[in-house]
Amino acid sequence: MRMPSPVWAAVATLALASAVLLGPPRADASRTHTVRAGQTLGQIAQRYRVSVDDIKAANRMRGTRIRAGQELTIPTAGEVYARPGQTLERIARANDVSVESLRRANHLRGNPRLRAGQRLILPGFEPAPTEPESWGEPEAPGVVELRRAGEEPIVATLRVEEGVSRTGLRYLEGMLRRDERDIDRHTTPRMALLLAQISDHFGGRTITVVSGFRDPRRFSGSGSQHVAGIASDIQVQGVPHRTVWEYCRTIDAVGCGFYPRSSFVHVDAREERTHWVDWSRPGRRPRYGTLRGPAPRGRRPFISMPDPTETLPIEVPVVEDDPMYVAPMPSAQPAPVVAGGSREDDSEEP
Repeated sequence: MRMPSPVWAAVATLALASAVLLGPPRADASRTHTVRAGQTLGQIAQRYRVSVDDIKAANRMRGTRIRAGQELTIPTAGEVYARPGQTLERIARANDVSVESLRRANHLRGNPRLRAGQRLILPGFEPAPTEPESWGEPEAPGVVELRRAGEEPIVATLRVEEGVSRTGLRYLEGMLRRDERDIDRHTTPRMALLLAQISDHFGGRTITVVSGFRDPRRFSGSGSQHVAGIASDIQVQGVPHRTVWEYCRTIDAVGCGFYPRSSFVHVDAREERTHWVDWSRPGRRPRYGTLRGPAPRGRRPFISMPDPTETLPIEVPVVEDDPMYVAPMPSAQPAPVVAGGSREDDSEEP
């Protein structure tokens, strides 16, 4: 049998060493730590940047005494362990999330009694959903079923062969308006085309408009895409929010915002490609981060941007299929500040 040359032997050894050192990608699961002689629980907590109480809860410990050789479960970002006597409400309040979102993330019903050491996943840290190969073909491409929460849906033809339907654009503007204060506000045909593209990709599923036109106030400045009239916070029926966001990121020259602690995805028709993750709750100051969690205050984290696989034309013609309706050009000036608006979320988008 021929022996391998020294060069090939060295290459093989290096490859094996790399595989051992690097190993498979680390999953977001609990870690374990084997206690060494002389270590204290405080030292271990400091090493992993978690609290002593969290380690105690994860291991159902009453005190802080540990012994050499003992294996401890170390919580990772996004998971908490119930302490004795803790309720779902207390855990939600301590982690700045709603009880309903915490219950939904852990598939819990009602007001369950938690046991000490029970592991819970915080909203937004759930594993990425597995997207099916296809969401199906829409029955009528370009036709979108739009609705607002608590209202009956309407069916609007947004995209036609020549561009965007004027009638469909009128229906969409009605959905984006809050009330009479927005009667003179208009969006762009590019926004209508974006929603039609999202609807078609997900098989024509109903799109709920959570928020549309907005006035500059609090965290929504005059540069907000909502104030400019080219943004909407949406839900796609039966589709996880992260899946909607991931698809939006494949489109060139649009804005996509994922809010793990809210109930919508932000999409806008700006003419540049931008995306972000905001861990704030509705109406709170933005707390940007990555899919792994919020970044330290005041820091904007880097999120890798995949290559676009779909395009959205910059210039979109409007088909004058409704002679009774003539929409003026969107104003470049923001509308006067008006308080109120039950469907608004005040988070700022970049």
